Amino acid sequence: MIYGYQVDQNVDEAVEEVPRTEKEFFNAKTFLQTASGNTGDNLYDHLTEVLNKILAERPENVIDFFEEYSRKVKEQRYRPLTDHLEDIYITPGSFQLASEMVQAFKPLADKPPSTVDPEDLELADMSKNNMLEMLYYLEQAGLGLPRQEMVFLMLSMRRLTNERPIASLKFWGKIFGSFHNYLIIETELKEEEYIRRNEKYAEDVLPQETGDEAPPGAVDLEKALETISQGQEVMAGEGTKVPRKLPPEPRILYEEPKEPPTEMSGIGVNKKVYFVSTGVGSPWVELPDVTPKQIRVAKQIYKSFTGNLDAPIRTYPEFPGSEREYLRAQIARISSGTHIAPLGYYTFGGAEELGEGAEEEELGEEQPGGESKTSFSLNTRYEPPALKDLTDSSMSFWVHTAPYILPQGRVSWWNPGPETADVEELGEELGEEEEEDEEDDKDKAPRVEPERGPPLLTPLSEDASLETINPWTARATSKVLNMYSIAVVRSNLWPGGYAITTPTRHFYNVYLGFGLKYMQHNFSPMPLPPVQQEYAVGPEILEVMDPTGQEEEKWRIDHLPKPKEVPGEGAGEEAEPEQEEAEEEEEEEEEEEDD
Repeated sequence: MIYGYQVDQNVDEAVEEVPRTEKEFFNAKTFLQTASGNTGDNLYDHLTEVLNKILAERPENVIDFFEEYSRKVKEQRYRPLTDHLEDIYITPGSFQLASEMVQAFKPLADKPPSTVDPEDLELADMSKNNMLEMLYYLEQAGLGLPRQEMVFLMLSMRRLTNERPIASLKFWGKIFGSFHNYLIIETELKEEEYIRRNEKYAEDVLPQETGDEAPPGAVDLEKALETISQGQEVMAGEGTKVPRKLPPEPRILYEEPKEPPTEMSGIGVNKKVYFVSTGVGSPWVELPDVTPKQIRVAKQIYKSFTGNLDAPIRTYPEFPGSEREYLRAQIARISSGTHIAPLGYYTFGGAEELGEGAEEEELGEEQPGGESKTSFSLNTRYEPPALKDLTDSSMSFWVHTAPYILPQGRVSWWNPGPETADVEELGEELGEEEEEDEEDDKDKAPRVEPERGPPLLTPLSEDASLETINPWTARATSKVLNMYSIAVVRSNLWPGGYAITTPTRHFYNVYLGFGLKYMQHNFSPMPLPPVQQEYAVGPEILEVMDPTGQEEEKWRIDHLPKPKEVPGEGAGEEAEPEQEEAEEEEEEEEEEEDD
């Protein structure tokens, strides 16, 4: 028994020597959780909060100011209840966004006092620019933008009307880019601002377009060729051997056709002025007026946007401008193809002139000169069609509200022929007889057929389809609650173009896309033009077959110097037959040798 007891005692001592990690961890945690008698806090909770704060902020070299984090945690824990300011860590992106939004909330600057009656001042109408209401309807249609962008749009549009001479404005849409996106606002300026811009355009731009200037670098190249030729002549005078004189520079004989003039501000494709911003807080930049050539080239290329207005457009054909001008051309094309309205919302006549059935009669009405009308007014007696009519696949209850852009790149056709001369001005300078001669010359000149397009307020049912793709798709937002449902029309030719009706007899046109037109097949760039001839075809550059040895020898004999004539007529007459016989014998001998 004693031996067995000793064995059991040794076993107990051996077991006690083995470390018990769980028990030690429990004892250590209990020690760290011991509450202080003064504050009631413990070290375990304090270290947990400090480590959480460090892991959330992840600063560099945390070991250097660990004590500072511990102090901040204690200060925050013992802050009085009356102090509502908190040191909250904000990410750099959120801080920058908040700083930019603060600038938009600042009150508008006071305008200088004006002598004009406040009732006569033309202020932009902001009643129809409730972006949050627009966002509500866009969300029902499955679309929308971030709420912070919509709030920024309302604030920035209010500030823009105070800084620029704007008569009316609305949100046009958003175009997505590779690096930045474009928020776009469509505006109409005041009448006096349009007049001022057109006068400046007539003074600055028109003289440059009509002036005949030599192509850049042509004069410098001619001087360089002349200098090289003079140097070769000097070297030739000294007895050295130099190459022949350089040929003249080839001249371009091709003359480009006349470029149609740009439409004035407030007319045609330049009727509206557009401002773009790359995001919340970014400034608004006004886009320049678009030219016919920019629209024509934009139809021939397929280029995505980057978000940088100064980015170059490297395409073929070469686009005349940077991304700023390309964006303006695409906006004009999209507006012409996607801006629509319910039938009867607009009319060509005034409200007092309307009667029953007047809407259908005025759809194709034209001006006395034969040109389609270019403006319309709001119909105060508008009654919205039924929802089933607005969502009908025939699209007969929707009409185009933007003018059609002709292939020339303008809304109004420009005659490139001689008929563009002003007959009234010529009539003042010329007599009646000279005017008759001019008319005869015009009759003899080839007549140019004018380009025509569909007039304003043309129903969408007349739009041409792209092979098997319908140009428009209409649907209702809900098939269950018809009394609250709204109609949504989507453009299939310009993906991203939408029109949405509201129960308040209003509608929205908005574009949310990449600014590119739908293509049935893959894009194929235009082929390069044929290579032009640099020099006129002549014996100097004409390609011929190399002559044979017999032809060369014959040419040499034919160009031998003629023998001198012997004095005396008789001697000359007798010598000629003998010379001919000798030449014939030599030719026969040469032919035998060749054979």
